[in-house]
Amino acid sequence: MQVGNVVEIIDWKGSKPDSRKHGTVVRVQGKHRWSVDKRVNSGKDVLAEVLWQDGQMGWVLSSRLASIKVD
Repeated sequence: MQVGNVVEIIDWKGSKPDSRKHGTVVRVQGKHRWSVDKRVNSGKDVLAEVLWQDGQMGWVLSSRLASIKVD
């Protein structure tokens, strides 16, 4: 997962699906900015901050996202 990737959620992990369809990754990091002392240990489960198609920003585990090829 890299900054600038266009992504979609592929795994809601029991959460009720909402209006987030696809978005652009604006930041990737191994810890959440509100949980300073709580790190994610797995390389695949880093957090991605995404700008969604409706203009909202949100954090999601990168393992729940898939990159979309854009022409």
